[in-house]
Amino acid sequence: MPETHLEADPRLSAPMRRHLRSLHLDTVEAYRTWCRENGFNIRLNKTLPQRRRELASSQKTTKQHRIDAELEAHITALGLGTVAEYQAWCRAHGAGDGLQKSKAQRRQEVQLGQQARSREKADRSSASQHRRRRKDLLKRIAAGEVDDRELTSPVLLRVRHLFQNAPLDPKARSAFLTLLLHVERQGRLFHLKPVVPQYGPQPANNFVDGLASLAAWHDRWIRKVESWKPDSHNGRRQFGALARHLLAEYDVPACMDTAFFAGMDSEANTRQDWFVHVGTGQNIRKAAIPLRFTKRMAHAFIVSAPTGYTVDAALRWAQVIGMGGDDQLAEAVCDSMLGERFGEGSFWETVLHFFVNHPLLDVAHVGPIVDYVHHRRTAAQERREPDGSVRLIDPPEPDFTMKGRTPESMLRRVEAWHRGLNRSQPKKPRQWASCGVDGYTWVDEDERAGEIRTWRIEEIRNSRDLAYEGKHMKHCVASYLTSCANGTRSIWSMKVDYLGSGATRNVLTIELLNNKKYIRQVRGRSNSRPLDAHSGRAQEGWNVLTMWADKEGLTLPGGRSWAMRRV
Repeated sequence: MPETHLEADPRLSAPMRRHLRSLHLDTVEAYRTWCRENGFNIRLNKTLPQRRRELASSQKTTKQHRIDAELEAHITALGLGTVAEYQAWCRAHGAGDGLQKSKAQRRQEVQLGQQARSREKADRSSASQHRRRRKDLLKRIAAGEVDDRELTSPVLLRVRHLFQNAPLDPKARSAFLTLLLHVERQGRLFHLKPVVPQYGPQPANNFVDGLASLAAWHDRWIRKVESWKPDSHNGRRQFGALARHLLAEYDVPACMDTAFFAGMDSEANTRQDWFVHVGTGQNIRKAAIPLRFTKRMAHAFIVSAPTGYTVDAALRWAQVIGMGGDDQLAEAVCDSMLGERFGEGSFWETVLHFFVNHPLLDVAHVGPIVDYVHHRRTAAQERREPDGSVRLIDPPEPDFTMKGRTPESMLRRVEAWHRGLNRSQPKKPRQWASCGVDGYTWVDEDERAGEIRTWRIEEIRNSRDLAYEGKHMKHCVASYLTSCANGTRSIWSMKVDYLGSGATRNVLTIELLNNKKYIRQVRGRSNSRPLDAHSGRAQEGWNVLTMWADKEGLTLPGGRSWAMRRV
């Protein structure tokens, strides 16, 4: 509306006309709308103080609009899109994240942004040059033109070892190089960290060896390597996606990926063949698996096999589920020796049926019963001769069966066996060398007792201490004497000493697989689980155990492990 309309409007006094012009409003309706939007009364007869407050508000809004426009331009100049991005950028570059800044401050930020972009460009150029150099180096390694003295990277040294020593034919070596070049550019698989916790720091338990295993199956690839792009930042998922891209048209359980991290011997190749078998749409029952699978077992394996298990443990898990066992029983069975051994399949099926048919049996007894049955039926026994030598003899009951057994009778036998193990030790204890892992000490305060205490984790290195541990903790750890003596396993005792009272308490017994540096199981008194809600000291001991594992590079069982879970 033309300004003359303000002059002609009889509702406005001369001071109000001047007031509306100072607000840059040209009609009474526009003024009233402005008043509503800014919280002022819409009357047309305002006092001088009221007009001053309205003018101040208008000037503040105008200034804010100007500041907002300047801030928007500043954010754009930095290559950013939103205020949140700008504030995050400021924090990342050591600048204040406030929005009210002087022109000098904004000029400094622009200069800082230009410097950061220059560095990023230089870093990208350097990274690109590094990738080109590594690409050329990989090709030279594959051609046998590089020796160990030219390499400092452990990854490249392992690559060279595989090109020189892995059982790969010329086409497989070419496929391995193709995988390395593509993954070096696309994925996060170019390192040697252990992939499968249960395998520990074994030479083949890394992504580079896994790629070599994939290359060995090049004649079964159904897609080109170059068409694969990762859709995850997780290395394990990336490898699984790559394996399925190359070898699978159908869903494959994630646990089957573990087959590619166990090397390239005949046993590993058999498990890798299971992956290909399932990936091409064939029934797992028809694969050369070591168990007799029913349709129900096969369905459980394909649909529900635990992701964190090895393929062997997952097969055993599915067997128990298919027999009618629940998840807790299946996990307890996998935590026993049956999770990694498949010998005498028909007999052990009868043991599993025993567990399934007695659902009220506490799953804490599964491991001890399995150990007892193994001891009576299949484990060779040691006999110490008068001259001090040790001779292996046949197991006590090679024809042991589960026929007619009840939970009560089995538990009585297990308890008697434990007592015998802990009692029948020679006068001169048998000793063995350390496994090479250091013990651990931790000092803290028992808040409930108000006492300083010292936690100790110590390796048991003689038969007398092993028997004492089993007797005091009421479990069958004494049966591990042979495994400890031959160095395959080690048993550790966790104790806590109270400074004030001088008392010592046994807390946990720990089984370590020495070559894998994998803590297979942890038990409290009477085979209780360490995270049992009723055992406060054992729960605290678990925290100490994790600190020891971190310090010594030991691997703990995954979260699904029944031996580790809270009841």
